[in-house]
Amino acid sequence: MCKCSISVCIAFVACCVVFALPETALGQQEYDVGEPNDGEVVFNGVRGSDVALLFDSEEVIVNPGDPLNLDCGVQGEFRSCVWETASATYQIEDVYSNLYSWMGKPPVEENNQCGIIINSANIEHHGIWTCKVYVRGNSLVGKKKVVVTIKPTTPVLEIEQSGGTLEVSNDEETEVKCSVAGARPAADIRWYLGDKDITVFAAADQTPNGEEDMHKTVSTLSRTFEPSENGRLLTCTVMHQTLVVPDNASIPISVIFKPIEKPLSTYYQIVPGSDYEVRLNFSANPSPTTTEWRYGEGFQNLATSIPVPGATDRYTTSVEELGDGHYTAKLHISGFTDADANQRYVLFVENRLGATQYQVKLSMDEAPLDALSGGAVAGIVIVILIVVVAVVAAGYARYRQMFCFAPAAAADPEEGKDIKEEHSDTESARGPNTTRAANIKNSIGKLTQVFKKPKKDQETKLEEGDGSEDKKYVKEETKKDSPKKEQGDEKEVVYAELDLSKGEGDKKSEVKSEEKTEYAQIIGTVTDNREEEKKE
Repeated sequence: MCKCSISVCIAFVACCVVFALPETALGQQEYDVGEPNDGEVVFNGVRGSDVALLFDSEEVIVNPGDPLNLDCGVQGEFRSCVWETASATYQIEDVYSNLYSWMGKPPVEENNQCGIIINSANIEHHGIWTCKVYVRGNSLVGKKKVVVTIKPTTPVLEIEQSGGTLEVSNDEETEVKCSVAGARPAADIRWYLGDKDITVFAAADQTPNGEEDMHKTVSTLSRTFEPSENGRLLTCTVMHQTLVVPDNASIPISVIFKPIEKPLSTYYQIVPGSDYEVRLNFSANPSPTTTEWRYGEGFQNLATSIPVPGATDRYTTSVEELGDGHYTAKLHISGFTDADANQRYVLFVENRLGATQYQVKLSMDEAPLDALSGGAVAGIVIVILIVVVAVVAAGYARYRQMFCFAPAAAADPEEGKDIKEEHSDTESARGPNTTRAANIKNSIGKLTQVFKKPKKDQETKLEEGDGSEDKKYVKEETKKDSPKKEQGDEKEVVYAELDLSKGEGDKKSEVKSEEKTEYAQIIGTVTDNREEEKKE
């Protein structure tokens, strides 16, 4: 009895120890997916098993009011799963049974058995969301950071100057700061000067401002501004996920500089006796305190000065303000003379930063080529090239006897013979179609004479050929050029049938297959022998 009691006691103590051990001591393990790889994470919770967690732990950013999808899937068999935040735990069975009106089942459940969707996110959903899946013997865990955005505060330009304009010098680097007190996530700041992006000259600093994941952003622009940028608008542009249109803070820039220097200006083609006005542009900021025209025999000997505006003798001066530090100084001369062309002129301009002298020469001569604008020079060069090309093309055409320079074609004896035969009384025998074809052939022959070599060249080639060809050519010319001998008043008309398909030896004539037989009218004279035979 005692021994049995002792055994029972030992067994009872052992059971108590087993139940008191933690789950990890009994083989219950928790696997955490804390650092995911790229994209979808497949985590094998149990070594050697087929169970795996499908989870993407990449941070998700959502605006308030937008839906939030939290995906969590399992490959293999699992028992249950839950979602946990810093302040609450949500079982999937409760979510899918519509226990929470603001949360429900996702539209896609494949490989997303534990996923949920939050219908409208708000700032209370910001933080770490953990998906925990329970499988036999252990649990699989995936964590995701949800950032619910907060709209950035209004950007502020931090400048020490007062007033609505930022004054900068073209000789010194200027620093301008733009800050956003708070935003979640941190805001992005860019800089623009007019339409030009100058963010490359800026550096941004983002620091937590004490609240959860809220950041303050300060962007510092360091840049030297050019005189040509005077009057442009400097803009700090804030971009953020919550902003449909970027938020801006702007201020106009006033670049201060002494009058900008320019090279010597020469005005040409002034007509003697005419009224002429010199117009000279210059730039200065702030406005000039002194402006005057000076003239004399040389730039080192300017004996006379005329204030602007003002008038002396035949000279009248004025100035026109164009804005943003740009001006046009005018000098009007009545009745321009040779003496005016021989003088030298200087426009003197001074402001609080310095003074500049602009030298001017007046001339009645034509403007030299180097004084012309780039467009004018290019136009002249193009015209010259066109003329040169046209002359060269005409010379080449003349040398090659092309186009209108081709020599007039001499009458071809063979073609004349064909024409004569075609217009003979045998036309009726051949029919109107044959005559029309011959006329067309004659027209084409005349047209092709433009591209043929002169007849003189053809005769030279014939002379260089064999003897038979040469004899044929001479024989035909002799027949053509020999005068007709008329003996007596009587002429006899004889009609003969010529078979062109047969000829003597090598003197066969090339004719078309459809014109083997032709008729010709032969006019001859009666010889003395026939007269004697008639008398007998």
